[in-house]
Amino acid sequence: MPTIATSTVTFIACSTAETLYIIAYNSVKSNDGAETSGADGTSLHGFCEEWITELIASMRDQSYQPQPNRTTMILKSNGKMRKLGFPNGKDKLVQEATRIILECIYEPTFSNLSHGFRPKRSTQSAIAEVETWRGTIWFIEGDISACFDEIDHRKLETILRERISDEHFIRLINKILKAGYFDMQHIYHGTKTGNAQGSCCSPILCNIYLNKLDRFMKNNIETDTSGRYRRQNPDYAKTRYLYKKAISNGSDPEIIKHLKSETKKLPTRDRYDPNFRRVKYVRYADDFLIGLIAPKANAIALKQKIKEFLKNELCLRLSDEKTKITHATDNDVTFLGYIIRKGIIKHSKFSQYNPFDSTIRIFMNTDGILKKLRENGMCTGNYYPIGISRLLRNPPEEIIKYGNQVLRGLLTQQRGCSNFFKGWRIQYVVMFSIAKTLARKFDISIKKVFARFGKSLSVSFRNAKNKVCTVSLALYKSFARQKNFFTIFKSATKSVFLPQYNLIDPLASVCYIYGNPNFRVSMYHRKTKKKLEKPYSPIVTVMLDINRRQIPLCAHCFADAETGRFQLNQLKRR
Repeated sequence: MPTIATSTVTFIACSTAETLYIIAYNSVKSNDGAETSGADGTSLHGFCEEWITELIASMRDQSYQPQPNRTTMILKSNGKMRKLGFPNGKDKLVQEATRIILECIYEPTFSNLSHGFRPKRSTQSAIAEVETWRGTIWFIEGDISACFDEIDHRKLETILRERISDEHFIRLINKILKAGYFDMQHIYHGTKTGNAQGSCCSPILCNIYLNKLDRFMKNNIETDTSGRYRRQNPDYAKTRYLYKKAISNGSDPEIIKHLKSETKKLPTRDRYDPNFRRVKYVRYADDFLIGLIAPKANAIALKQKIKEFLKNELCLRLSDEKTKITHATDNDVTFLGYIIRKGIIKHSKFSQYNPFDSTIRIFMNTDGILKKLRENGMCTGNYYPIGISRLLRNPPEEIIKYGNQVLRGLLTQQRGCSNFFKGWRIQYVVMFSIAKTLARKFDISIKKVFARFGKSLSVSFRNAKNKVCTVSLALYKSFARQKNFFTIFKSATKSVFLPQYNLIDPLASVCYIYGNPNFRVSMYHRKTKKKLEKPYSPIVTVMLDINRRQIPLCAHCFADAETGRFQLNQLKRR
């Protein structure tokens, strides 16, 4: 495979570097972590031209040294803790610029079987791939233990050198990996292994590392695939022969009826044909799923081969606890929050159940979604809707908007699931939870809430420009499944990826308050609304009114905004 010989660090420090850092800033400025400070207390708040000049100079003389990350621990769904790292503002820019360069180099070479942290790919595109695994007998639910924390730096450097010959760029990546972190007691820890979660470039570095696993699985798929089609089931062939013979001989109708029913009880093909084998594979970050049409012994052997490959080639551990071999017909498989099931059991006495249905169907995890609603304070333990206490001080339009966020977040990506009709239960809980919140806010009954705001809870309000607007709950009128929902995501992955970057320079803008084009500006950031504490400062109030997360301010206005010298009426006049 050819290497990239261009001096990438030189590119970062050349005359076009300003554009690269502007692209990097535009890429991360609106992320939720843009205002999250690093260990030195800085974030992207205050981004200015001096930052770019300083970074270019440090890249040119190779004196750049990333600061240790600030870390925190968050609770995972299984009760364990996950460590997240937060770099400072300048390190965020360098990491994002590094990610952009790596994406241009590696994205065309990545396997089509990988879907995590890639453009035009998502959990839905991975599920769309699984949906095509018709006839799967065994599933291997793969999970790599502490993948991000145990990535070997030397192995990663070796992998990078296969495509990149610029040692300065590899040394820069090595600096980012070995920057270390301060724990919650502000004690410094060095990092000899691992890839800090929370870093801008950690997802693509993980994909570069695990691309070796994708190539390994591709080779296994090619070697383990055999047979053009399954052989005919001999029992079915014999019964069908007797059935046709009975018809041609004019046998007793009862015998013919019995033989016909026997043929329906038998599969037409031998599901356990030893000469017909298929292996399917899909990966999303450090989770992967394998589907096999083969005996269980093959599944056990493949699991052991993957375990040895990860240990010997990538210095990673396959989790024996989470990596399960599951029979597709007998048990459900959970992957990326969806439930995967082979065939379907129809309980209606009027429906005909096909025990040999080989179709893979995707189901939404209704119980898991309801559990999230309970944890979010929208229902009780038995999923009875209740009002949301923390929203009582918010205006009614904000309460409705919050309900829309929950509805869209929970149901939008489930529209292709076979049991999407159960979404009415999710919508019922959200709708009545919002209605009860409004009832408590205005001290009225639920009946009066629907009488005042209508069935869809519509609220009229005036925005910052004094324009009358209306917001209502985005209720689903139908819960019919969209059969091509996942297929649309899969078709998007087949198109050629052409990166599109935002080249607009925010530092070329004038000060939002004074508007003097002769003043250099810095970018003033505010946190997302859910993280802001009331009462809002005057500058934050104005930014909320104009729906902006960042505004350019000159040095004088920036200092006044930081110290709270502005009055709200002054800002509105300007």
